[in-house]
Amino acid sequence: MKKLLTFSLLLIHVSALGEEVSHNYLKPTQENVVYGMDYGTALLMDVYTPEKPNGYGVIFIMGTGWTAYGEYDDVPLKQLDVFLHVNKIFPNFMGQSYQLFKPLYDAGFTIFSINHRLAPQHSMPTQIRDVQRAVQYIRYHADEYGIDPERMGGMGHSSGACMISFLGVLDDVADPEAYDPIHRVSSRLQAVVPVSGLFDFYKASTADSRGAGAFLGTVVGRTISWQPPGHPVYEAFKEASPIHYVSSEDAPMLIMHGTDDAVVPIWHSEDFSAALEAAGVENEYIALEGATHGSLTKEIGIDPCGYAAEWMTKHLLSD
Repeated sequence: MKKLLTFSLLLIHVSALGEEVSHNYLKPTQENVVYGMDYGTALLMDVYTPEKPNGYGVIFIMGTGWTAYGEYDDVPLKQLDVFLHVNKIFPNFMGQSYQLFKPLYDAGFTIFSINHRLAPQHSMPTQIRDVQRAVQYIRYHADEYGIDPERMGGMGHSSGACMISFLGVLDDVADPEAYDPIHRVSSRLQAVVPVSGLFDFYKASTADSRGAGAFLGTVVGRTISWQPPGHPVYEAFKEASPIHYVSSEDAPMLIMHGTDDAVVPIWHSEDFSAALEAAGVENEYIALEGATHGSLTKEIGIDPCGYAAEWMTKHLLSD
């Protein structure tokens, strides 16, 4: 049953408080773990193991608009959240001065922050297969990480929210006869928290603006320009959209989005939640009043990241 929660904002602007924001960034316990290889290119992740692990794992995917500059000094996706904090690109990121997953870490979850390949060099569905591979790798090595392979969750922001959602709506790609034993295990997550996500490439590229279509074309690998409705190019944009795959078998989701998000319109989360609701999928939709794409511009009476940790604990640890 969907619950629409709209949090009331206090009339205190964070930047007006005149306080220096102190940072409390977590350091990974394992860095640059190779979870897959592609023609000599390593797919990497960092692992954050808490002092008192609860035995459950959560995959985190930071948003990057699916793109990278393609230079040797590109910031790794798995470290981009801290980079955005330090450089004040997303100041007071979603109301916090730490990674979004810190409340999950504090609750005992082992966190896996992953890279995946990026546009324009790589287009869909390459990124989708990368994140599925990450789930399979972690699940296959669950004993080594001290987590339950049957109950894994995920959290992501922006494009990362889109990618993490695929792991809750797509069919399992496990192949019991695969040569690689890692590919014999499940690629599905059991609970998902997408924040400020883009879930419908097709609508964004047609009803929203052609500009969005041109940008998303670098991710899809096809370009919408003069094609009339019904042209096959539009199918590629649907196939790159989590909302296109919603079914009654999907994982429970906690969807959060700022009402003042000028980067990814809030209708993405509204439509995605409605589609899950229509399919009978358990989901909770939180509209963060006054929040932008990257930050809470005012204080609110609840920490959305802390709430996400409570929600994940409820959905992964309950019998």
